[in-house]
Amino acid sequence: MNELWGYDHMMAAYYEKMSDFSLPLLSWEFYGEHHATLETFKEDFNTLKKITKNWNFSRNYHKAFIEEQSVILITNPDLTIIYASNNIHKMNGYSSGEVIGKSPKMFQGQDTCSITSAKVRKAVNNEEPFEVSILNYRKDMTSYLCVIKGFPVHDKQGKLINYIAFEKAA
Repeated sequence: MNELWGYDHMMAAYYEKMSDFSLPLLSWEFYGEHHATLETFKEDFNTLKKITKNWNFSRNYHKAFIEEQSVILITNPDLTIIYASNNIHKMNGYSSGEVIGKSPKMFQGQDTCSITSAKVRKAVNNEEPFEVSILNYRKDMTSYLCVIKGFPVHDKQGKLINYIAFEKAA
């Protein structure tokens, strides 16, 4: 029996790192895929929880990630990206680490519509929500149509602290 102690100890440590959510074996085929998807967003959910704790803004991030398959970008008031969800790589080839500290303009290129860009700029300057479809560019410089829903975010005292955008390739 002692020869199995090491294995049991290793497996116990492995399962402690996993989610507390468990499924009965019979339901695994129906819900297992959904559970695996939730696990991939676990880091994003935890990070968003920390970032949004002082916000006077609420959104169903579960719906944004799972149902809508949106990428979430958060900028500071100066429009420097401070957070990008990990699924950004699927949309445009950039990792979240590659975009943090940069402007969302990094996704624009020569055929990006200047009128649409001006519409976004006007909404940002007026601290208003916006929704646009804009031609953006992936890391490999291929273009894609991106639907962006952007919102100004205020703290609980009413001060502008961030912008949040829910983006999806059309």
